[in-house]
Parts: sequence; structure tokens; C-alpha cells
Amino acid sequence: MSLKLRIDGKTVDTPAVWWDDAANDVRMINQIKIPFQVEVHSCSTYRDTAKAIKEMIIRGAPSIGAAAAYGLAQAVQEFWNQDAFVEHIKSAYNELMAARPTAVDLKNGLDFVKKYDQLNPKAALNRAKIFANRIANEGLKIGQIGKELIVSNMNVLTHCHTGALALVDNGSALAPLIQAWEEGKRFHVYVDETRPRIQGRMTAWELSQYGVDHTVICDSASGFFMSQGKIDLIILGADRVVRNGDIANKIGTYNLAVLANHHNIPFYTAFPTSTFDSSTRTGNDIIIEYRDANEVKQALGYSNTLMKNQIVSLYAEGEEFSNPAFDITPNNLITGYITPYGILSQSQLEKTFINRTSQ
Repeated sequence: MSLKLRIDGKTVDTPAVWWDDAANDVRMINQIKIPFQVEVHSCSTYRDTAKAIKEMIIRGAPSIGAAAAYGLAQAVQEFWNQDAFVEHIKSAYNELMAARPTAVDLKNGLDFVKKYDQLNPKAALNRAKIFANRIANEGLKIGQIGKELIVSNMNVLTHCHTGALALVDNGSALAPLIQAWEEGKRFHVYVDETRPRIQGRMTAWELSQYGVDHTVICDSASGFFMSQGKIDLIILGADRVVRNGDIANKIGTYNLAVLANHHNIPFYTAFPTSTFDSSTRTGNDIIIEYRDANEVKQALGYSNTLMKNQIVSLYAEGEEFSNPAFDITPNNLITGYITPYGILSQSQLEKTFINRTSQ
């Protein structure tokens, strides 16, 4: 079920981020260029990888976590046998950690590599590969488990981007949809644009790769479609799930959860083990990332005339902006949690995950 991409005129089956053994660097699909171009971005140093995470060349919490794990492995290679090796690794860890503060997968990826008793280049890279492969395999399981929620002729709403590009491979919230479609179920997906970064374009693009029927809508239109009885199910991902079941996810998720509750529409979140935060009790303790105001003030599009991406201004100079990247959805608004270990209730969540994340 892995995503097949056209790169340099050839169809290739590739993950969102990987370690290139031949070049000895980190490779990733440049998500800023999707859907107009498929371009592989290379990171030769850990600072290159941190920059790619910060600038959202790689996005999706699990893919960010995998990239960070590879980034720390790069740092181990770069500073191996140098004086103050431990201090260098601490500095690299902190720099990678600061790239995106809300998604816990990033910290989990770094810790998975760092906690190895005998940290050396071979061990660090092996740990990073294990972490990335585990995420991809769990995405496949999420699809197998979550597809049972999908029935023919239903309408499903999703938010942000949760496909293979966001989960190293296979996807989280999109995985059940794609697997159900490939098994012959026929339904329709409403895709939120997901402002201000318009991650819905990647969702629409991935659904198009598999021929899944879908319609892109403005975020503010979702309530209208719910009120018209046109939404039967909502599935989206998560950037952090804490012990009591509260989730941090792309801004606008809380709005959807409140509306879904009002209209009695099932509301599910899908995520791998790497997204569970065993050290945080409630959503009140999650640090919300605020991003550059230019993401709201400007728009990045593709010029058919110039044949390249182009930034345009949307507002007059002097306006004030606030750009929180995530919001918190409390557990009482969540119907269930689609995980590699089954579709869990809030009461089952902590017991199921707490031992898994300590392994």
C-alpha cells in the first residue's frame, strides 16, 4: 500500500524520509513542492535536517520524529571521536528538539536513538532506522484496524494531512480510507484545506494517487456540511496524545470536535506509538507552537505562467497576526483512538500505551 511516486520519470515506491546508505545522508520528499513537483531533498548534516524540520520540508509528526532520529544519528557521525563528544550530542539533541516543539514524535525519536547504552555511529543509525521502520509498519496496522469503521456510501471528513508522507509510509488517518478503498468499498472524503499551510493539498494529492473520491472544502465550511447531514464520520491524526487522552493536533481540530459532538458525528484520531506522550498527564501541559505570521499574511502557490512556486501577499502592511499551529482537543470529545493495538476508548488508552512507550 506504500505510496508510489514519479521521480525523474520513473515510478518508485519510497517512504517520506529515509537514510541513503550510498550517499550517507538523510533524504526526504520535499513536501513544500507537493502537489506540483516531486522532489527529493538531501540533508548532509544534522543541522540540515533540523532546518528541514523547522521549515516544514518534512512534516507530519511521525515523519518529523523519524527525521529527527536520523538527524541525531548524523550528529553522532559528525562528532564521533572528537573532544567533548557528549556535549556536542547534547547540543545537537537540543537543536533538533527546538525545530518543532509540539509534536512529541520528535522527542521520542531523539530519545530512542540517544538512550542506547553504547552510542556510536553504527548503533545510532541502526536505532534511527528501527524507529522509522516501526512507524511505517504501525501505519499499515492502523489501516488494517481502522478500515472496519469505513462502510460504502458514507461521507468522511478529514483534517490536515495524515497520509504516507506524514507517517514515513502508509499513513495514519488516511491508511484506513485507502485500505478500505482498495478492498472495494466506495465512499466520499471531504478534505479540509487546513489553513494556513494548506496541508489539505497533500491529502487530496495522496487520495488522487489511489483514485479515492474526494472534495476539497474550506475549513470554515465543515460545519455547514455537518449541518446538512453530509458527514458520517471524522478521522484525523494527532501530533501528541497525552495520558488522559487529550490530543494536540493541527489548528482547527478542536473546532471540528465541538461541531461533531453537537451533530452526533463519530470523531476518531489515528496515530502510532511514537505520538503517545507518556510523560504528560493532560493537554493543559502541552506547549503550543506559534509560527511565523507570514504563514497567515502570505500564501504560497504555483504559477502556471512562471512554472514555479510563488509567494503572494494577502493583507495590507501593518496588520497584526497570531498563528498558533496546533490546538488541544479534550478526551470527552473523542469517540475513539485508532492505534496499532486496536480501536481504543479513553479508559483503555493509558494502560495500553504506557508500557509500549517505555520499550
